[in-house]
Amino acid sequence: MATLQKITTPAGSANWAKLITPDTKFNQDGEYKVNLLIREDAAEALTSQLDKLVDMAFAKEVKRNPKLKTKLTKRPPYQEVLDDEGNETGELEFKFKLKALVNCKDGSSFSQKPALYDAKGKPLMDDINVGNGSKIKVAFEPIPYMMASTKQVSLSLRMKAVQIIDLQEYQAGGGAESYGFSEEEGYEATQKDASNSTEEAPFDELDDIDF
Repeated sequence: MATLQKITTPAGSANWAKLITPDTKFNQDGEYKVNLLIREDAAEALTSQLDKLVDMAFAKEVKRNPKLKTKLTKRPPYQEVLDDEGNETGELEFKFKLKALVNCKDGSSFSQKPALYDAKGKPLMDDINVGNGSKIKVAFEPIPYMMASTKQVSLSLRMKAVQIIDLQEYQAGGGAESYGFSEEEGYEATQKDASNSTEEAPFDELDDIDF
């Protein structure tokens, strides 16, 4: 079996991370995932490398079936990020996934999860909630594919490991800031008070929201 190429991204901003508990909304076997936002200028070397791999995958498909040459198109494995008005933000979005459970053709299966490291390169032993805006790097394997229905050649980005450089921990409900509260002089909760406040939160409907 050929060894798959591994690529590490520049540091970027995490979005919609599912790195501890796999997402089962669209796949009952679960998928780990994260979207990574990187400034275009910082991502130039990465996009150039991925574009070349797409070109190679395209050439391979054409060689395998020359009749597809005029029908196939190439799709970059990243996209520009637009603001609410549809204007370019100067960032590119890369989407990484890893199946939590892999079912093999021989009937066997195995579980897997991304390795997590801190800024110093030490493995993370505790579960953490990686929230939007966390500064991370992603190590991944680019997997070429041809989508028969659309005749598009591209790459899927199979996440293997994540380095968390600056953690912005996710909080259910978004934390005090999301409600318009800023830091004030006055009462400061103890650790016990803080834990009780989460257990007695009156917003039961938050449990049903899919973040």
